[in-house]
Amino acid sequence: MSRARSESPWGYPIALIWRGSVIPLILPNVLFSIIVAVAVSYMYLAMGIDISVAGSVISSLSIVIGLILAFRTNTAYDRFWEGRKIWTTMNTSIRNFARVIWVGIKEKPDGPTGINDQKIRAINMLLAFAVATKHHLRAEYGTSYRDLQALLPEDFVPCKSSTTLQSQYIHHRKHLQTDSAGADWQIRSENPAASMSLPLEISYQLSLWINYVRDKELIDIPYQGQCTMALSSMIDCFGNLERILLTPIPVAYNIHLKQILTMYCCILPFTTVRDVRWLTIPLCGAVAFTLFGIEAIGNQIEDPFGFDTNDLKLDDFCYDLMLELDYIVQTVPQDQSSIFESTSVQAAPKQQRNILIQF
Repeated sequence: MSRARSESPWGYPIALIWRGSVIPLILPNVLFSIIVAVAVSYMYLAMGIDISVAGSVISSLSIVIGLILAFRTNTAYDRFWEGRKIWTTMNTSIRNFARVIWVGIKEKPDGPTGINDQKIRAINMLLAFAVATKHHLRAEYGTSYRDLQALLPEDFVPCKSSTTLQSQYIHHRKHLQTDSAGADWQIRSENPAASMSLPLEISYQLSLWINYVRDKELIDIPYQGQCTMALSSMIDCFGNLERILLTPIPVAYNIHLKQILTMYCCILPFTTVRDVRWLTIPLCGAVAFTLFGIEAIGNQIEDPFGFDTNDLKLDDFCYDLMLELDYIVQTVPQDQSSIFESTSVQAAPKQQRNILIQF
């Protein structure tokens, strides 16, 4: 069973679920709003100080806040859903690439040996592309991760480990660009993020290997074209995922939204204390819980690649892909024998034919 579909909230009241909710995040804001409501209620009802204001003061502000919150949440969910769609597209490209590698590349008697082992390593590299993309989106650079090291070939050397290439690149570029302070532009060799991203390195290795098997005439041109298209789709998906990650909602928007929500919750008790009296306290707490909760949900899902409960389950997606690719290697035959070549052909039973017609 897929790990991504193994958890279910059924059988437990979802309103009582703490894990995955935004209550821990909004609790300070809710408590602050309740304290303000208590202070206003006490001053008006216990001390007799008339500090109430007309409700019309806040009615127009309520409409504006509602529109801004709706826009904020919809924008964040669009980013979340787009990330999921792009990852599915990348998975589909990897599946197609693996299929072509497994059935389209044939070992020849007079050709190079060990092609079957190379095919398995190439499929491992396809899985490594997905795993490396996951780590890259989480700012986990390098190859020192357990789920990644087992997939890369032993002689695989990332660009960040090649000091020669970095030194040459620095030599050619450091005299061309300067920052605003006038200092020489350079790559920090101790920073893994300064080198080419690992998924792109893997894509180059796969492209070189496809060219190799084509030069040895182990793959037909149509199959080579399919591999190239699948690899281009994978790189395109990687770029789109980076676009979501590196283009957050402007910080000024988030700051201003938080400010007007706080201002609204502070003004609200002054407009309700005359009519609802002590009920102002729970009323303001409920309003703050609702508004700050919606705002916190938008903050969580706008970056769907992290480790939060509400983020995309990238670990489970990679695990499911591993199971599929492992099934291909362990079960699917590589020769041209087919179940359609069976000599005994029987028509489907009438009941099954009816099912096929219906669907």
